[in-house]
Amino acid sequence: MKTVRNLCFLVVLMLLVGACHSNDEKRGNWRKEQAFGGAGRIGAVSFKIGNAVYIGTGVNTNQVELKDFWAFNETLNWEEVDTLPAGAKARYGAVAFSDGKYGYVGLGYAANNNRYGTEQPEYFSDFYRFDPSAGRGSQWTKLGDFPGEQRRYATGFYVPSPNGSTGKGYVCFGSNNEGRNPKGSFKDWWEYDTQTDTWKQIGVYGDKREGACVAVVGSTAYIFTGVDDAGTYPTDFIKFTPFAGATSDTWWSLLDPLKDLDGRSYDNDYGMLPRAYAVSFVTGADSEATTRIHLATGSRLSLLSDCWEFNPYDHAEGRWNEVSNFPGGQLRQAGVGFTQNGFGWVTLGGANSSPSMNLSMRTSTYSFEPGVENWDQDDEW
Repeated sequence: MKTVRNLCFLVVLMLLVGACHSNDEKRGNWRKEQAFGGAGRIGAVSFKIGNAVYIGTGVNTNQVELKDFWAFNETLNWEEVDTLPAGAKARYGAVAFSDGKYGYVGLGYAANNNRYGTEQPEYFSDFYRFDPSAGRGSQWTKLGDFPGEQRRYATGFYVPSPNGSTGKGYVCFGSNNEGRNPKGSFKDWWEYDTQTDTWKQIGVYGDKREGACVAVVGSTAYIFTGVDDAGTYPTDFIKFTPFAGATSDTWWSLLDPLKDLDGRSYDNDYGMLPRAYAVSFVTGADSEATTRIHLATGSRLSLLSDCWEFNPYDHAEGRWNEVSNFPGGQLRQAGVGFTQNGFGWVTLGGANSSPSMNLSMRTSTYSFEPGVENWDQDDEW
């Protein structure tokens, strides 16, 4: 009888352990690719125009801010393009987005390194437009300044119109917490008209934060993760649909939070999702059946290896599933994530999100193939 009781206990224990993990059979394969063409850095930005991804700015291992830009084309080669123009200061923690024809880069921060004759950290409000069709030496154009608070590690993105007309650029969140007049983290939202080069504030929504992730699917943006100036990791998961209604108060909604709620079994591991300075990318966008939003890298007190995917077309229950871990010897935060040739990609980043002595920087680049068994995972550190 004692043996039977012990067997029953073991069965119940195994069921409980199995229920505690959202997805024991992790899928997807990480593969090491050609390293980034420039210097290792943290706090870089990226945008995509046509078949090329453009990556630039950031701060390097010598604590020097950068203004160079590199193109990553569909043949998976890196090529340097124009740096930010004369008059534009090097920076990290900026924002970038693309309307499909031009790239837009602005905001950001330069630490106290006296390269500009100042003893104080410097935040920026300037914006620039990149034209890949222009000749070398004339690819950047100065635009009007951002009218809100200067900030770093804000969230920038572009949402195309569902009817084919011109979409809009958006900037939200970020922080200004260093210097003479620190202002903390923000939660204001701004809209940018690429046709008129004008900004307007459209609202205040969500928890304050910096270092959040954004993924755009169709004409909907999803914003998640980050950290506020008190070191708290927000758990709200924001769905933003700026073309869904005539007034902006209908544009925001909340999906299931990134935490374990009572009465639900599928979110037992959601406490692993909150983090800061992570990357996101979208795969399978050609079909609603295969589209997935991915979350990778980042930090929550320490660097993280767990990666996740979310189906934006089937989120009635807010399901996130864990996929194959990022290679352990290459963990990072404040890197860059993007989509190229149907795969997700991660490059750059480092041990910290801001400059410090002996800062470890990455140039290694990894691709992620979704939906496949990870038996051939590339674990080259």
